[in-house]
This record gives sequence, C-alpha cells and structure tokens, in this order.
Amino acid sequence: MSAGADRLRPEWTALPLVLRARIVDVIGGRFVRDEPAQSGFSASYAGVVTTTKGKAFVKACARDWHPESLHFLRTEMQVLATLPPTVAPAVLGEVDETAGSALVLEAIDGHHPGSPWSADDLHSIAATLRIVASTKAPLDLPDAADSMSDFTRWEDISLDERLLAGLPAMVRGRMTDLLRMEQDFRAAVSGDVIAHDDVRADNVLISDGHARFVDWPHARRGAPWIDLPCLLPSVEASGGPACEEAWPLFEEHGAPPVQDMLPVISGFASYLWFAQAQPEIPQLPGLRAFQRAQAGPALRWLAALLQVQERAASR
Repeated sequence: MSAGADRLRPEWTALPLVLRARIVDVIGGRFVRDEPAQSGFSASYAGVVTTTKGKAFVKACARDWHPESLHFLRTEMQVLATLPPTVAPAVLGEVDETAGSALVLEAIDGHHPGSPWSADDLHSIAATLRIVASTKAPLDLPDAADSMSDFTRWEDISLDERLLAGLPAMVRGRMTDLLRMEQDFRAAVSGDVIAHDDVRADNVLISDGHARFVDWPHARRGAPWIDLPCLLPSVEASGGPACEEAWPLFEEHGAPPVQDMLPVISGFASYLWFAQAQPEIPQLPGLRAFQRAQAGPALRWLAALLQVQERAASR
C-alpha cells in the first residue's frame, strides 16, 4: 500500500519568492537546500529546508494552489498551538499572508514505522495515543459527532447494488444491524479529548522509541481512542499485524475493549468502502487506491467482529 499520492508535490521553487524568503527568515541564515517529501495527500509543498543557521520541516501552499490544502494548512497552525509538546513537532514559526501560508516545524530525526512494522513501534504509537486520548480538546475544535458524519455510509451502500455485491457475506448479511448500529455512531465518537483523525505510518515519526504525530489539520474534539479503529486497517494493509491481533497491544496502554468501539469500526469501514468507489480527485491522485487498500482489512475485521458478536448472542 502506498503511503501517499502517486505524484510529486510542488517544488520549493514553485512557491512565491516572498513566501520562500519569509520561511528562510523564520529559520535564519541563508538558504542552502531543500529535501522534498513526497508522501501524503496534499497539494502543498512539504520538505526539510536547510539554511546556514539550521533546518526545519516546512509545509507551504501558495494562495492560488489547491484551496482545500491551503485551508488545511491554516487549520493545522491553530491546532498545533493547543497540543502537548510530546505528541507533535515543535512549531518554529508561521507565515500567513497574501502570497500564501507556511508552517515551519522542528525537523525530527526519526523514522516512519512500517518498514517493516515492529512491536516496539506499535508500543511507541500506543503510548502517544494514550497521551492524545487523555488531552482535553479546545472548545473551538470541530466536534467529532458532527465533523465525522461522513464515516456513516451504510445507508448509501445499502442502496448501491455494486457496493453491496463487493462486501464480505457476513457484512452484507448483517446490513439491517449495521444500519441500526450507525445510529450509535454519534454517541460513540462524542467526547472532550483531542483526536488526530488521520494517524497512519507516514503521519508518525519515531525517534529514540518515542512517537510523535505529524499532519494535524483534521484534529477533532471527541471520545478517547477513536483514532485507533482508523489506524489499524492501515497497519494491516501495509504488512503489519491483523487488526484483531494488534488491538490487545493497545489495550495494554489503556485502549477500551474492541467491542466497545464496534460502532466506530463499523462506521470507518463503511466510509472506506464508499469513498474508494468515488471519482478520483484530480489534485490528489492515488487517494482512492489508498482508501481501497484499507477497506479490505477494515471490512474483514468488521466481519470477524460481527461473527464474534453473533456467536455470543446465540449462547
């Protein structure tokens, strides 16, 4: 599974000159070089910029580029100001002006997990998720119960013969129950702590056994641990342990029993299966294939959990 879009991001030299100058001013010294990062699903520039004074990880978007990417960048600026310093890179500076916006962050000397996945890396991620899951969210963050409404797609799927036909038999046969469970989604994600809402391998950097999460524009105010059902299908899709095998490791760090999160697991599976069938977004090629790769593990996991539930009910 590719961790990012199947295209190159904009180059450093594509940014407006005034925006590049302001970024270099934040870092200090004179520009030496940039090392672009190509993963992720954004039309912004991203990369490590080195000057004669130091280096920083830079995310930048010109005003006339992809409007949604510019909006996400400005949102991330607001979110990072509210986070504990142990869960995200430190903010070195921000640029927000007519030419565009830029976020200048600490350049973390670490690795992305998943090449291959290891128990140590999963424990590092679990420890950081525990901190996130116990951190009160600012009141101005979007409410997960409202902003994650796209995660409930079983009604749409139930009306689409093509999408229905592609489901595992156990999932397709429990559609009535899934539609009923969909009504529990709002309550399941409601809460007052921070949720990253996009934890996956390329949004995690691990240094000296400590995981920090990057790319925070989708942060929400919601229930503890709702990031976990969204993380594990991406772990399995990229060669890591199966979702049900990985969950107990996170329980060691305080995650709830898996059945308690069934409405969230079900909702995310429906979102992935619905989204992967939608038209490609021209500015974000590769997104649908990325969603499709996760939909398989998510649906398989949901089918297994529904089977466990069915057996328990018949006892």
